Amino acid sequence: MAIEALYRMTLYGPADKKQKVLSGLQEVGCLHLIPLAPDNSQTNDSNILSTANEAVQWLERVPSPRRQFKESSAEEINRAIEKTLQNKSQYRAVSDKRDKLQERIQEVTPWGDFSFPDLNELHDQRLWFYVVPDNSLDDFFQSAAANSLCYKVIHQSLVESYIVIISLEDPEQKLPAPRSHVGEISLSSLESELEISEQQLDELLAEREDLSRWLHLISTSVARLRDQVSLTKASTGTLNEEEFFLIQGWLPKVKESLIKQYCKEHCLAVQFEPPTPNDAPPTLLQKSASVGGGADALGFFQTPGYRTWDPGKTVFFSFSLFFAMIISDACYSLLIGIIVFFIKRRISSTAQNKRLLNLGFIMALFGLIWGCMVGSYFGVSPKEGLLADLAIINLNDYNAMMRLSIIIGVFHLLIANLMSAVSLKDSSASLVPLGWSINLLAGLLGWLGMTEIIPKPFFSTIAPALLTVGSILVLFFSDNRPVHSIKDALLRLISGLKSLYNISSAFGDVLSYMRLFALGLSGASLALTFNSLAASALQSSPVMGVLSSALILLFGHLLNFALCVMSGVVHGMRLNVIEFVNWGIPEEGYPFQSFCKHEVSQWTH
Repeated sequence: MAIEALYRMTLYGPADKKQKVLSGLQEVGCLHLIPLAPDNSQTNDSNILSTANEAVQWLERVPSPRRQFKESSAEEINRAIEKTLQNKSQYRAVSDKRDKLQERIQEVTPWGDFSFPDLNELHDQRLWFYVVPDNSLDDFFQSAAANSLCYKVIHQSLVESYIVIISLEDPEQKLPAPRSHVGEISLSSLESELEISEQQLDELLAEREDLSRWLHLISTSVARLRDQVSLTKASTGTLNEEEFFLIQGWLPKVKESLIKQYCKEHCLAVQFEPPTPNDAPPTLLQKSASVGGGADALGFFQTPGYRTWDPGKTVFFSFSLFFAMIISDACYSLLIGIIVFFIKRRISSTAQNKRLLNLGFIMALFGLIWGCMVGSYFGVSPKEGLLADLAIINLNDYNAMMRLSIIIGVFHLLIANLMSAVSLKDSSASLVPLGWSINLLAGLLGWLGMTEIIPKPFFSTIAPALLTVGSILVLFFSDNRPVHSIKDALLRLISGLKSLYNISSAFGDVLSYMRLFALGLSGASLALTFNSLAASALQSSPVMGVLSSALILLFGHLLNFALCVMSGVVHGMRLNVIEFVNWGIPEEGYPFQSFCKHEVSQWTH
């Protein structure tokens, strides 16, 4: 994978052919337009598109959509969109009311089902309600007695008591507890309202399922509107003269012949220019079907600059490895693979989803291999047999696992710096990431030599020599300003010293990879703990022990599995997005957005 080389394309044509040319370029679909005029394309179509998109999103979440309509008039589709949005609005309103009623019923239930009597029946006395914690109950009773208040304990839970006081005035200032606002509506009335709300929700869900028959036509309408809005925006972004118009955009170099052929057929003038140093072209990544999922995963957080390099392939394998080390269990990884396999048919088969599914399978495969290497199967480590022979890594060997994590971290950052140096090969700035690569290697060799993992001379001689070379490169090439005076030399030296200060960041980033070992060990330890608890429960009782043990194993491993997956995704991606990208991608870019039609792909979907 790499970043596509782009040309700046400038196209000239007669003004009376502008709409036809733009429509044709939209059909070709390989151009990232550069606006040459202010965007004044806020039309009514944009508002319609927004509402139609909202309707599509509401209908897409229907669990069992109905058979789709294939043909209908635009007026009927618009009415379906309007009904869908009304359904969504009503459902949310009723759902909010239902939630409030449930909350209110929960508050009122301890008081029982009652209605307030008329004030005349109580001689203008009123009922005041209090929920008193048990540790404050004695103080409450003493205050009530001291103020000659008549009260009744209605209900008692394990931690609090529900008390009603009869008094002419609010006695809250006389009592050591805040008053509870029960409200005038009785419990039975609240429950009746709740039942009505539930019935309304059922009716709205049935209506929503019936409206799902329009999903295909509304989606097609959305794609058509999106194309129209995009075309209108492109039209307002052209430079118009008396009889001619001008379009500019970024074009992949491999599509040059296609645009030339198009211009030749339509008698248009076109010019292609490579980007200048002052240009900031968008980034178009080449994503292979096999390992392109790494670039997709990284793209959720950051897009590399056009003049940098594509880290997608490295992220694909490094993220899979980090995820496997954090999971550290063969059965958990096998379960992930099974889940990915079953959701494969449930999600849309777009190119991006296929790439992300491949990433999921590789993550599960790496996790399965690593889990066998550490010998963990739902926290159980076989003592003999083939599975025991496959276990060549001991998670409980803290020193070895620390060394492995740090070595992986150093090499991960080495790759980032070396690839950054390659992307800057035409500039002396490439010597800076090369210098940091040498410093990282020097630090690793010095540490391993100091701990006598490798021969002592690596610590005493080789590491200091490498560190000196690397530091000199960082010191003298961090600033590219030309030196014409002593002041320029001093400023360049100061800039180099500031860059050398990043050695503390390098040290911290390398140590950050220790999380691979720590999280893997914590997951394995938690699995082992649940197994021990289940074994103890099984031995405690011949009957209930079996059920208790099964529940502990089920819920314990489900909890641990969820925590491990969450940690693997979050921390595995963090090491790639923060540590790796911080050293390997000197500048952030923005994605290439094709001026293309969506209607056909949406119809196929």
